[in-house]
Amino acid sequence: MDEQNNSQDMHWLDEFQSLANDALPDGSACAQIHPIVEAWLDELLEGDPPDSRDSVWQAMSCLTTEVIYKLTPENILEVLQEHFEEDEIATWLESLLLVGRAFQIALDEGRLDDL
Repeated sequence: MDEQNNSQDMHWLDEFQSLANDALPDGSACAQIHPIVEAWLDELLEGDPPDSRDSVWQAMSCLTTEVIYKLTPENILEVLQEHFEEDEIATWLESLLLVGRAFQIALDEGRLDDL
């Protein structure tokens, strides 16, 4: 995937940014939300990752590989590969996906209702 296509694919996120800005009082949405998210992440990092079946861990590993090779812009992947082994890149990305999964679980459980 080339850089232009990847950039176009990410424009669907603009709608969510606009919705967040419209729903919050005047001021930076990030400035209002950041302390809540930071506290949640600190709590997550102090504990264990969400419980998961073995099949979920395997799926996360497969998703990591797919994201690396289908969604990572080629110029970024090349730079990462110059400085890190493939396993290191995969571990980092899998950690990001795991944080995203934990974030969704926290949202579903109402732990981030202050957002």
